Amino acid sequence: MRVLVVDDQKSMRGLATYYLKQIEFEEIDEAESARDALMQMQKKRYDLLLLDWNMEGMSGIDLLKAIRSIPELNKIKIIMATSERSVDKVDEAKSHGADHYVVKPYELRDLEMRIAKVFES
Repeated sequence: MRVLVVDDQKSMRGLATYYLKQIEFEEIDEAESARDALMQMQKKRYDLLLLDWNMEGMSGIDLLKAIRSIPELNKIKIIMATSERSVDKVDEAKSHGADHYVVKPYELRDLEMRIAKVFES
């Protein structure tokens, strides 16, 4: 399974990558912006995206909307990994097609549980 971690903070990308390796994911790429992520998705197929909400330029929610509007990318599982914790934000992300939501800072177990739930369905 291929995973793309999209976050403008290098430390958060590094932590997410570390956690994913602990869960035995091997194919993990990183993108520091939504635009970078879109370029990478044109070159490779991903099964899962960990997507930050607040990024310069194109936000994570805008990237989520873009991905869900492209039929070839619509099957990618997306977990919003963000510090946005309000119920309204969670509802907004889910209404635009997020498969799950995890609030930063998260622990390994939090991420592992959400990934398991996403791939159960």
